Amino acid sequence: MQTENRPAFEDALRALRLDHRNVALPGLALTWLSIAALLLAPHWLGPAHLVWILPLMGIAQYKLVISGHEAVHKTLCWPERLNEAAGVLGQAMVGVNFTAYRLQHLDHHKARSLDEDPDGHIYGTVIRTAAGWRRFAVLTLGTLVELVIKIRQKGTGGFGNREQHPPAIQRRKLRDSLLVVAAQLSLIALSWWSLGVFWAYAVLWIAPLFTVAVFLNRCRIVVEHGLAHQVAGALPGGLAGFGGPRIPTVDIVPPAAEAWLFAPYLFHYHCCHHLYMSVPHYNLPALRALLKQHQISGYHEVEGSYLTALARCVHGPTWPAKVTAPR
Repeated sequence: MQTENRPAFEDALRALRLDHRNVALPGLALTWLSIAALLLAPHWLGPAHLVWILPLMGIAQYKLVISGHEAVHKTLCWPERLNEAAGVLGQAMVGVNFTAYRLQHLDHHKARSLDEDPDGHIYGTVIRTAAGWRRFAVLTLGTLVELVIKIRQKGTGGFGNREQHPPAIQRRKLRDSLLVVAAQLSLIALSWWSLGVFWAYAVLWIAPLFTVAVFLNRCRIVVEHGLAHQVAGALPGGLAGFGGPRIPTVDIVPPAAEAWLFAPYLFHYHCCHHLYMSVPHYNLPALRALLKQHQISGYHEVEGSYLTALARCVHGPTWPAKVTAPR
């Protein structure tokens, strides 16, 4: 920390952490209603409308996926019981064991290197590939490999975490696994009724989830952590000077349309989140201003949009990224 006024910073930070408001509930309700409407739409409109239903379904599923991240940190909504219910049920819909996800994701925050990071398989394989068309191929086609690892980490008990856990946690993991099964059986029945064919679940639910939703999430992670590794390696001090004793990450400040698509719940303030992960998502813009005001070391922001950031990731150091940080 470079600020000389630490008490003022700590007081402001505490206020941001303790500001509990249910800002996310309208958007979360809209996501659930959108998913329900899109599942029912083929029954009323016919299969010809799948051409626009499936992309919209993938986007809605992605927003449900990201809501789980906020629930993992207990900042999605209040009281805590509502937060946990929204997390468990929402992630069961997308095939994720919520308790396993929480364990895996907290390991992600504890990681000090790419190799320690349980999410490292997503961005690490991209940035370790030769820049250019090969890296682009890994970014796009690597989605299939990522799916296999995700199912192992989050779908059946949490192999992404590195510790054995007490019986209470094991029971919650079992509960969440059963809820995943129940949710998928319900989706199979509803999809079959809506589209009128037994393979409707594969078309209406699995196809958009495994393509649109997973790929949006993959692109986001590659930018927030992969690009951070890339630009850190080109700066004085390298990774050590960029991120300190943790995996590096960056903030992106994209246009509103890209923020809506790639970064629900203000996810583009990802460096802010990694520095102070207990601050609710709706206070991350205020946290960003606070970090800049007090010149907090470790804060980094990449100029440009998600699409330009992805281009930088693919092209490597031949397409430099402008990084701002406290001086």
